[in-house]
Amino acid sequence: MKTDLPYWPAALRLDQAAAYCGLSVPTFSAVCPVKPIEFTQSSRGRRWLRARLDAWLASLDKNDPETGSVRRRIGDMIGKSPEPILRRRRRGERT
Repeated sequence: MKTDLPYWPAALRLDQAAAYCGLSVPTFSAVCPVKPIEFTQSSRGRRWLRARLDAWLASLDKNDPETGSVRRRIGDMIGKSPEPILRRRRRGERT
């Protein structure tokens, strides 16, 4: 029996890491707490370790008795950033 599953390298580019998690790149960037490793100074040298992504995804499973207390969903994490988003004033708008 032949399976057409993709080959996933141990260190994934941003687009690969997002696809591996089943997310779009913008959603992945917004919600993934896993930090990439830096192979080079360029942003093209950043790679996400598949093992770290697996651990993060497993921590989201509220059905697992070991990680069930985490109870965080990806949808709950969208839009939450560590720094507040500052709203720019429009021309002529008063505060």
